[in-house]
Amino acid sequence: MNGDQHKPLGHQYALAMLNGGEASVRKLATTAGTQLTLDAFLRVQDEEPVPAFLHSALCAMSLPTKRPKDDTLPIVREDGKYALAINPRPVLQNVNGKSVMKSLGVPYGAYPRVALIYLLSQAVMKQSRDVYLGRNFTEWMRRLGYQTVSYGPRGTANLMREQVDRLLACEWQIRWDGTEADDNAFAVRDVKISNEYAGSLDKNGSFAREIRMSEVFYSHLVDHAVPLNEVAIRELKGTPTALDLYTYLAYRLPRIGSDKGQIISWDQLAKHLGNEADSKRFRQTVRETMQLVSAVYPNANVDLSGKKVILHPSPAPLERKLVGPHLRLVGAATPETAPTSSVPARRESPKISEPLLAFPAGSLGFGTREQVFRSIGLSKGHPWAVDAMADAFRAGFPDLKKPRPEKEWLRVWEAFVIRYAERRANRADD
Repeated sequence: MNGDQHKPLGHQYALAMLNGGEASVRKLATTAGTQLTLDAFLRVQDEEPVPAFLHSALCAMSLPTKRPKDDTLPIVREDGKYALAINPRPVLQNVNGKSVMKSLGVPYGAYPRVALIYLLSQAVMKQSRDVYLGRNFTEWMRRLGYQTVSYGPRGTANLMREQVDRLLACEWQIRWDGTEADDNAFAVRDVKISNEYAGSLDKNGSFAREIRMSEVFYSHLVDHAVPLNEVAIRELKGTPTALDLYTYLAYRLPRIGSDKGQIISWDQLAKHLGNEADSKRFRQTVRETMQLVSAVYPNANVDLSGKKVILHPSPAPLERKLVGPHLRLVGAATPETAPTSSVPARRESPKISEPLLAFPAGSLGFGTREQVFRSIGLSKGHPWAVDAMADAFRAGFPDLKKPRPEKEWLRVWEAFVIRYAERRANRADD
C-alpha cells in the first residue's frame, strides 16, 4: 500500500478492493485489520445504500456517551456557533398507585442515538409527523438491526425502551449561528421531539406504535436533515462514539468548500462528540474508532495523525457504494498510475464522465427515460402506486435538484422504493 498504511483501515480496504477485489481486502485484513472492520466494510459494500437522516445540530453535537452522574440535570453542548441543550422534563407517572411528576433523566449511550436516527429518518422519508414504530417492540428492534432481542432487567429490549422513554420526554433547545452562505443561522427553543410522551405505556409492556412529532421540530428537521446510510448505522449501532464520529463527518465533510480542507483542534472535536476525557485518551479513542467508521464510510477523508484534526472535502455517505476516483484524495496513486478495479462495473475512465441528470419530473408513466424508473417502482414497490412513491421521493430526498449520474439515481430510487413498500405493508398488516 506504499504510504497508505497509515490511512484508516476503510481507506486501505477500498484501495485493496479497487486493486484486487474481495480477496485482496481479506488478505490485507490478515495483517492490518480486524474481523470487525473487515465484516463491516464488506457488508456495507455488498448492500445498496439506504437513505437515513439526522438533524444537522444533532450531527454537530452529541448525546452523552455514558450515564451522567446526575442524569436529571440538563445537558448543554456548545462550541462557537453551535449550542444544544437537552432538558429532561418531568413526566406524569403512577408510583405505588399515586400520580407523581418524575424526571426519567437524559438519554445516553448507543440506544437513543439509533432510535433517534430511525425516528427522524422515517419522518423525512414519509414527509409526515406521524412515525410508525411497528406492531410490537421486538419487531421495531429488529428493524433497527438488533437481531437478538432479549427481555429482563438488562435485556436489549428494556434498555432500548428506557432510552426511548427518556428521549421522548426531553425538551430541546438548539442554537446555530451560521456564517457560511448555505449555513443560515437559526434557533429552535423549548421543543419536544414528540407532542405526547410515548414509549412503554404499562407494566405489561404494551407499546406506543405511532409517535406524532411536534410540528416545530418536524418543520425544522425537514430543512436541516443530513443524509446518512442506514446500512452503516446498523454496523455502528453498538458504539456511541462511532455513531457520533460517523454522523459528525457525514454532516461536516460534504460542506467543506476549500480544497485545502479545514483544521480544527482536538478540543473542538471533543466538544462536538460530547467527550470530557483527557486529551491523550480521547485522541487514542477517536483514532481507534475511526478504523471502524472508515470501514463503513471509506470516502471520509480525515487526517487524525497530528496535533490538529484536518477535515478534507468528501462526498456524502450516499454518494457512492464503492469508492473510486474520490479515494485519490486520501493518498492513492495518481489517475495515470493508479491500479484499476477488478470489478468491471466499477471501472471508470478519467477522461470520460457520465452525464449528470436531474431526477425525472412529473409522471413516471410517460417518456423513455421514465420507464426505467417506473419498472423499478412496479417490480420493487408492488402494489403501491409508482407516481405516489415518486412524489414521496421528491419531497424527502435531500439536494433533489443536484444533477447526478443516472446509475446513482437508479440506486437511491430502488432503495427508497423497497423501504417505502415495506413501511406501507407493515402499516397495512397492523
